[in-house]
Amino acid sequence: MSRPLALLLARSPARFITRHGTTFPTIRCGLSAAALMLVPVSAPLGAQQVPPVPAPTVQAVLIAPGDSTLRGGRILADSVQYSLIAYRGEQQQMLGTAVDVVKLEMRSDGPVIHRVLTVSPGRAPLIDSTVTDARTLAPRRHRNVSSSRLISLDFNGRRVKGSIGPVDVPSLPIDTTLAIAPFDSGNWDLVVRSLPLEKGYAARFRVYDTDSGLREYRIEVTGSATVLDEDAHVVIFTLAPKRESVVWIGKKSRRLLQVETLIDANTLLRQLRQVR
Repeated sequence: MSRPLALLLARSPARFITRHGTTFPTIRCGLSAAALMLVPVSAPLGAQQVPPVPAPTVQAVLIAPGDSTLRGGRILADSVQYSLIAYRGEQQQMLGTAVDVVKLEMRSDGPVIHRVLTVSPGRAPLIDSTVTDARTLAPRRHRNVSSSRLISLDFNGRRVKGSIGPVDVPSLPIDTTLAIAPFDSGNWDLVVRSLPLEKGYAARFRVYDTDSGLREYRIEVTGSATVLDEDAHVVIFTLAPKRESVVWIGKKSRRLLQVETLIDANTLLRQLRQVR
């Protein structure tokens, strides 16, 4: 399943564009879509001036679906477009764009967040669609269609059922019961944006990923910065040891404004919201 958009573009290190197996053009560095989407951004940074990610300094609170601190109401209906850019030395390459459309819907079993992400790295777009319980942030459904793979998942508490497989080939069935009820790895940012963010706040939460199963993500708010003329929280997003991104989340809008991820010493992947 997917991770941040920048991480998706650079799947080799981390989720966003390649979280489902779509590979983007590279800048002589073999980057995939997943890595680029997972690139969080803590503050506007030059392509060659990215400081090291600080080590965690506070104990993180464990968050699960339905936690009393989650506020799904912080997620508003919206349509946002992102640029996906890779930097390597003096080189800069546009890898594609991503359009993130969020709708708030009332269904027979309660309010949901219906999200459709369309990533266009080239001729074959990737379309990722999810349905999330607006009150608990528990995942309900995840569908992903790309030129190389199809994913269909349905969540019910700890149980995950569905299928995954290449296009035009019988899919591999999925039916598993996890140790705990997870969030959807593809909607990590919805969880973060719903939390009571403030400097010094740290949290960890478990997600389900089709490629690696149950995983734990961690976030820590390290400060504030101005991004696209908006006051934003600077958040360190950790997917695994030595796999961090910097994320900027608007304090008022709760939008995901920017994500940056270092792929190696010379390569930076950036996901930046386009201002219309």
